[in-house]
Amino acid sequence: MQKSTFINWLLVASALLAAPLQAQDFNFTQFYASPLHLNPAMAGTTPHYRLSAIYRNQWPSVPGAFQAFQASFDYNIDEANSGFGLLLSNSWVPANGLTNPIFSGHYSFFIPINREWVARLGVSAGLNGWSQDRTDLTFEDQLVTGGPTAEPLRVRGRVRFDVGTGALIYNRYFWAGLGVHHLNRPSQSFFDDGDERLAMRWSGHLGGRIPLRSTRTEDLMYLAPAAVYQRQGLFDHLDLGINYYFKPMLVGLWYRGIPIQRNVRGRVNQDMIAGLVGVRVGNFMFTYSYDVTISGFGGSGGAHEISVILSPPYDKRNKRGTRHIDCPVFF
Repeated sequence: MQKSTFINWLLVASALLAAPLQAQDFNFTQFYASPLHLNPAMAGTTPHYRLSAIYRNQWPSVPGAFQAFQASFDYNIDEANSGFGLLLSNSWVPANGLTNPIFSGHYSFFIPINREWVARLGVSAGLNGWSQDRTDLTFEDQLVTGGPTAEPLRVRGRVRFDVGTGALIYNRYFWAGLGVHHLNRPSQSFFDDGDERLAMRWSGHLGGRIPLRSTRTEDLMYLAPAAVYQRQGLFDHLDLGINYYFKPMLVGLWYRGIPIQRNVRGRVNQDMIAGLVGVRVGNFMFTYSYDVTISGFGGSGGAHEISVILSPPYDKRNKRGTRHIDCPVFF
């Protein structure tokens, strides 16, 4: 790659990729592999426990592009009508040295409405951190003099308290929920006297499961359509798609955008079309997805996601009398 081309890409990456860290949270195409990131009320929506991990590499053709990793664990306790969860995540942009580590605890309380429906209320609380390593950055005075910079190169960082809440209602074949994140709008400034605040993120989501072939204990083949709308500050987007599961394989097709909106350039407000493929091996679900960029940001390389979910199936024979109802959003 020519030096001028590299510098252009670096400037684009610094300008565009800094925005998600400073103005909005990152999002996963495989949102179901990051349940606590979507809604605190998702904690404990599996029969026993769930361990999930997901990695996203966005715009890999851009030098120093955005990356994110997230791992979560949640556990369901029917006897206490409760679910508990822990979330650990980090996102980083090598182009400008920014990182955003997050650690949070989640709790949900579920209310059996009747034999078919369950409602859940959830809360989350944790630490939201920001840091910038400036040692690998190039500053204006270096371009002019060719020597070392006069800028301070120490690592800057802050940790803020962060809370969220959410609600969820579901039966075996349908789910709908609302998550509200950053209720206290934590500061995202590196300076003590800064007043920049992280905007609240609203996440509305619904979906279902349409069985095509089943036994008494499991669905061997089904369709799982879903829609997720998220808004944070001036940014919003809608994810629409469907997964098709035929034991043990999974394929899906997803779209992100709001076709009825247009951006400042008069173009349709849309981001990507994604395809995914997965396989279930025992209690594990492995999934890979690729986003094809359709926003006009050509040459970005799209986005890759890899996820792993460990979740033992529910066995009614071992839990007689339980009030558990499967939530169809997960495998």
